[in-house]
Formats: sequence, structure tokens, C-alpha cells
Amino acid sequence: MRAMILAAASIAVLAACSAESAPAAGGTMKFSAEIRRTAYGVPHIKAASMGGIGYGYGYASAQDNVCEIADRLLTVAGQRAKYLGPGENDANVTSDLYHQRMIQSKRVEALLAGPEGAADTPSAEARALADGYVAGFNRYLRETGVDKISDPRCKGAAWVHDITTLDFWRHMYVGQTVDGFFAPTTGAAPPAADHAALAPDPEIDESGWGSNAYGIGREMTKGGKGVLLGNPHYPWDGVNRFYRTHFIIPGDINIVGVSYIGMPMIRIGHTETLAWSNTVSTARRNGYYELQLNPQDPTQYRYDGQWVPMTRDSVSVEVMRDGKVVPEARTLYSTRWGPLFESESYPWTKDRAYALRTVEVGLRDPDQYMAVWRSKTVRDMKASLAKWQSFRFNATAVDSTGEALYGDMGMVPNVSQALVDKCATSAFAKKQWKETRFAVLDGSRPDCDWATDKDSSAPGIAGAEEGPHQFRTDYVMQSNDSYWLTNMYAPITGLSPTFGDEATPRSLRTRASHEQVERRVAGTDEFGAAKFDLETMKQVMLSDRHYGGELMRDDLVKACRASGKAKLSQACDVLAKWDLKVNLDSRGAHLFHMFAEAGGIQWKDKFDPKDPVHTPAKLDTGSPKVLAALETAVDRLNELKIPLDAKLGDVQAETRNGKAIPIHGGAGPEGVFNVISVDDKSLEPVKGWTSIRHGASWIYVVEFTDTGPKSQGFLSYSESTDPSSPHYSDQTELYSKKGWDDLLFNDADVEKAVVSRVKISE
Repeated sequence: MRAMILAAASIAVLAACSAESAPAAGGTMKFSAEIRRTAYGVPHIKAASMGGIGYGYGYASAQDNVCEIADRLLTVAGQRAKYLGPGENDANVTSDLYHQRMIQSKRVEALLAGPEGAADTPSAEARALADGYVAGFNRYLRETGVDKISDPRCKGAAWVHDITTLDFWRHMYVGQTVDGFFAPTTGAAPPAADHAALAPDPEIDESGWGSNAYGIGREMTKGGKGVLLGNPHYPWDGVNRFYRTHFIIPGDINIVGVSYIGMPMIRIGHTETLAWSNTVSTARRNGYYELQLNPQDPTQYRYDGQWVPMTRDSVSVEVMRDGKVVPEARTLYSTRWGPLFESESYPWTKDRAYALRTVEVGLRDPDQYMAVWRSKTVRDMKASLAKWQSFRFNATAVDSTGEALYGDMGMVPNVSQALVDKCATSAFAKKQWKETRFAVLDGSRPDCDWATDKDSSAPGIAGAEEGPHQFRTDYVMQSNDSYWLTNMYAPITGLSPTFGDEATPRSLRTRASHEQVERRVAGTDEFGAAKFDLETMKQVMLSDRHYGGELMRDDLVKACRASGKAKLSQACDVLAKWDLKVNLDSRGAHLFHMFAEAGGIQWKDKFDPKDPVHTPAKLDTGSPKVLAALETAVDRLNELKIPLDAKLGDVQAETRNGKAIPIHGGAGPEGVFNVISVDDKSLEPVKGWTSIRHGASWIYVVEFTDTGPKSQGFLSYSESTDPSSPHYSDQTELYSKKGWDDLLFNDADVEKAVVSRVKISE
């Protein structure tokens, strides 16, 4: 099975209103906020409380992205097929079944009604933030009217309407990226002659989805304080887009950064004394249980010596087919371990089936993030991450004292090698653990339950102290390989494979990330005096080096010329002249990319765990795959009528309102730090790649100084998804030009830069 990693469900729902959002007495205001917009449409939201912050955010984000938000809530309501039809391969139907099952379970309501003070029960402030957000979003719809929404994608649509706080919490509960579980859990059915085709295994391309982050401590900074780079590589379209914003509660919080669209929580950003970013983690946040089935009844499984019937839930959704909305029902199965899961690698046969077990982050996110916002140091941040364990990714942080933190301390299955040795008994289970690091445990035995540590925040979860983490005063770095080489001088070792692998080859991007630290600290990267500050970190970020090209290009050119093949003659010359960058004016970068995509990167030397940053480093020109890949690249470009010596900016672009905006950057697997990912779906004859799939999205740099933090950044795909908005492509143009925007952390600086201002209350 190919590598699979998908976050399970996240966070949850409404209960009693907080005092702040309770029905007002005598006309007292429930919510109030000031929204000041600066260049690029960035909303700076100022309020007296968390309810006001949510209110301002809900209103401002709806102005910019109402269709995106409404579309996501349509998904969470389980009504996509009702309004939009079944979708390709019935994708909307499976999505609706998944979400309707969640709604019918009333799990969200149960979590909201949990004991006060529990990690899974939202605090009064969290509820106020949610209530305010809902009120702000609804105010925008009330003032604008659905028929007058400017975005044509949802103008006048029946599925755009007021939302409830319960809608919000359901959105939080299911999270952002669980769609890979829809088909395998809603399509699982007992073996029968008319069994439907098996769902594909869920997967994420770990080489593409990801991020870079640097936390540079005082030993390696010019000012002796912390410097941070945040550079997540997220999709340029869809529910996982970021939204740039700024929250201020005078005397309490001041934080600038980005949230997800539709969630009033700054997830990556900085305060007066703390800055952090996140990267995709290699930890496996779900697992499987292998079920022994009753030979007389494949819907019964053995547990603790008994045959136990599976739980059956009848779930019905409405589907528009041939212009009519009709109900469709399906029986969904689950076990004590979780829902039945059926895919190409996990079939349901007469004697075996598999249950998916996920970690439930529940209702924790708002309280987790508010605790981080109020943390003063990386030590405070680590304590808050340990308490709620809500982060689903690596955290990289620095503070104003110059200490750096790396940690992957979220909710991860507590599965040790010893537990796998005892409970992964079948040949299939052993293979999955060895090849994918997913635990497939014996579902018939109580002693195969996930373990619980004394500091676990929930049963079956590894305690935060068991997860990979370290404090440093030199640096920490993450580019989506495992925790092992977060710092090249102090590898982290001895952890369960659930978290990641150790002493294995690192990606070219990870190696480039460490090599950039080496060069910067030595002052050999042409960016001036040694060590980091805000300006040199910006230069490192957008230097657009192609590390793979630096290692391989010369040997590739030699082999190309030695081949004597006329077909390759021009390619040899183009690559020889390539500047080894992925700048807009770089000629030959796209040719090398096509060569790499065709399988041309073949190493001659071996990986050395004692020198993981610099090995392997020699192209195996003796491998027939190398020149064959170059021929494939040449043939493909000729077929598309794209010149081999074209400038990258002429063949790699993001198209907005018919205008092609040239985009620099390149593929992470080739060793490009500034990741921009494209695929064949957007590859057009003559034009090249006309849209960006994912890559550099929110890029920001922070330096702590004696006078406070200095920060600059941009949102590469811009603030609004509305094609009619002036902020639909303005930051994309900024990125294209390698420009930077001041994040305006100080309130006085915001005032000087205000373009528009609105005060709202109710």
C-alpha cells in the first residue's frame, strides 16, 4: 500500500452560551469589534473580548470568502449531494454519508455538554469566540443578501444561509482534511456477489504537502534573540487555504498571522515575545484493527473470546439525480475500535475485516490556540501543547530570549514497537508496519488496546513527553522528514516508529534546509555577514536555489554530451547554461523538472547516516534511467511545443481572471526550498503550467529585537477567493515580484496604514 496519512477528525460543538454571548439585558451589546483593513485587504480586528474577536473575524472573512465558507459548511451539514448532485464517482454522496453519520451520533453535542474544565469541554471564552464568529458571518449575509453576493460561485445559491453555533462546532469537529476516509468508511460492506468496487487507499503525497520552518536561536542570530521563518506548503484552492489576519484585545492579546478560512483561530503567527509555524508531521495519527469474523456471520467479530455483533447505523441522505431530489440510505458498520474500513489494501472478506481507529481531538482547538497566544516563551508554549495536545503537526517556535522549540506533541496513537511485536500478528499487519508504519493490531484481544501514559491527555494517546521535542539555542528546522534530524548536531532518537523513522535518507529539500543553515552561519551564501536576521532570512527564503541541480547538473550535462544523441544536443546546452535557480528568468529549470519527474534522479553513492545532510550526492550516470528520463523530458516538451530554453516565468503561472501571473519556485523532491508544485492537470501546450496546485502559501519572517518584533510576509495566493475582489490576486502579484509586506504588528503602525475602517456591534 502506498504511504497513507490523513488527519482524523478534530473538534466540536455548542452548549450553554457564555456570559458574553448570553441574551443581552436592557439592550446591552453582545458583540462589538473594529475592523481596520490595510494594504492587500488584511483585516486587523480589535475588540474587548474573544466574542468580539470572533464577531469581527466572522464578518471580515465572509466579506472575502463567503462562498468558500458556505461550501465548507454545506459539506459539514451532509447536504452536498442534495444541492450539487452526486458528484464524480458519487463523491458528494460518500461525503454526505460520512457527515450525516457524525450528526446522527450527536457526538458534538455530547462533548459540549462535558464536565467543565475538562480538556474536551470548550471553555466560556472558546464558546464566546464561536458565538461571535457565527454572529459576524450571519450579519454579513443579512446586510448583503444572498442574491447580492459578488462572487458568482454562490450568488443566489439556495445552500448559502445563516449558520448556527452548532454548525461551527461540527465544522471544528470534523476538521479540514479527512476526505480520504469518506469512501472507505461509508462503502464498507459485508462480502457479497454484488459488492461495489473497493475504494482507493487514502493517501497524502508527503513529498508535496508539507512546509518549511526555521526556528533560529540566539547562538545563530545577529541580534542574539530569536528569528523564525514560517513557510507552509498548502493547497492554493479549497478548504485548506489560509486567511491573513490580526487579533488585538488591548491588555490581553496581540497576534498577527493566518487562520484557516472559516475558523477564527490564528494558527501560525507571532505575538510580542513568541513566534511559531507548523509543518506536516510524519506521525501516524490513525491505526487499524484486524478483525476475526464469525464464519456464520461476517458482521460479527471476535473480542475477548466472544462473537460481538457490529453496530449498524442506517444513514440517509438526499441526492439530486436527474433533476429530482431523492433519499438514499445505507447501512454503515462500526466496532468498539471504530468504523469498518474497506479499501484496496483492507478488504472485507468472509473471515477478515478492518476497523479504522482515529484519535479524537474533540473540542480542543480554540482553547489550545488561545493558550498558545498567551504563552510568553517557548517553554510556556510547550506546556500548553502538552496540556491539550491539539496540534496535528510539528510545531517550530522561537521566543524573544532566543530559545527555540521543536515538538510533535499532538494526539498520536500510543503504539510501541513492543505492542506491535505482540499484536501485529498476521503477515499483512507485519508488512504494513514495516512498509508504512501503520499499526494493524489484533482486534480480538483487549491487551492490544493502545497504551496510556501518565501524562496522556486522553486514553490511548502518547503523552507529550513521549513525543519528539527539543529546546535549542542554535536552531531547529523542519522540512517534513521525521523528527530525527530536526537539528543536524543533535538528532532525536529512540522513539516509536509511529512518530517517524530514524537514521534514514533525508529528502533533498530537508538536506537543502540544513545546508542553508551551514552556509548562513558561515557567511558563505553571498548574503553578507554571518548569522541570521530578518533580511538574511528573507534572502534565504526567496533565493530560489535548486539544490538538486547543484548536485547533479554538471554530471548530467557530461553524460548528455557523451551520449552523442542528436535529440539531446540542445538539452545538453540548455542545462549547461542553466543558472541552477528557479527564478522567473531561469532557463532550463522546467527541463530539469521534467527530467526528475521522469525518474532521472538516480544516486551512485550511498546514504551515510553519519553525514545525512551531504549524502548521497553523486548522479549515477551509468544508469540507463538517467538519459532515458532526459529523452522523455525532451520528447514531452517538444510535443507540447514548449521551448527547452524557455524562461520559467513563461511556462509556470497562476491564472487569475484570464491573466497569467508568472510564478517562481519549484518542486521540493528536487531540492527546491521555495516549493511550488504543479501537475499535468494544468499543463497546456505552448503555455506550460497554468495553475499552481500547492506550495509556498503563507510566508513570513519574524525577528525579535530590543524594541520588539519585526515581521514581514505575504499570502502567496492572496486574501480573497472572490474573482471580483481587488484582493483576489494582489498578493500573488507581490509574490511574483518577490516583494514583502510589513505585518504591522504594532497598533500604532496599523493606524498609520489604515485603508478602511468599520465598527460593528449588536
